[in-house]
Amino acid sequence: MYSLLSEILSWQDWIILSLCALTIGGNKAGLRGINIIVIPIFASYFGGKASSSTVLPLLILGDIFSVIIYRKNIKWSYLKQLLPSTLAGLAGGMLLGQLFSDRSFIYVMSFFILFCLILMVYKEFSSKTLILPDHWAAHSIAGFTGGFSSMVGNAAGPIMSLYLLSMNLPKMVFIGTGAVFFFIVNLLKIPVHLFIWKSMSLETLKISLILSPFILLGLFLGLKLVRIIPEKPFRLFIILGTLLGTVKLFLG
Repeated sequence: MYSLLSEILSWQDWIILSLCALTIGGNKAGLRGINIIVIPIFASYFGGKASSSTVLPLLILGDIFSVIIYRKNIKWSYLKQLLPSTLAGLAGGMLLGQLFSDRSFIYVMSFFILFCLILMVYKEFSSKTLILPDHWAAHSIAGFTGGFSSMVGNAAGPIMSLYLLSMNLPKMVFIGTGAVFFFIVNLLKIPVHLFIWKSMSLETLKISLILSPFILLGLFLGLKLVRIIPEKPFRLFIILGTLLGTVKLFLG
């Protein structure tokens, strides 16, 4: 099913996928929120589970550099609160992937992307700061939702960003804690793709390997661009582009 994916891609497709890899690198460098636009683009090329398994090594590569860069700014107590319920969310997403067809999986993925877009729009236009209670139930809900949405579509970024921001973490601690969280979660997803869903293959890894240099380039450019790009127009562009991509997924 997933064989010879790289051989049917045109040079225009490779350009688009390379730009997506640049975007992932930029996200890991600090251009928060832009990662979500990649998800529907990859899904439109490879389907639901195969797209997740193709993106996953690219995310982990970016995570490694994020953790190295922000290793001194990690709030471990929040990770300890989140990870148990996150594991439950990952397990729920794994079971859903087993039960659903790839087309149904794409619909669920699209739902979570749209949910994340709503969160992004709320953060962008709301004059109120969302404050979640420092309570085990709030941590559990955030962890489960983050784990589940990450498993079904690598779409946990806006959810966890909103959660960590609501904890009033300093900017650098917010970035460092998020970097370690996603690194751990993404590593935990590898056995699911390899042995349970069987969606990760030599072919998907080949595509990831070809695109990996663009992750590094995106990290370099992201560290430069984060200081000069006007944030509001940029984030609005990401929201609109992701919405259009998700609508395309729904329409097939």
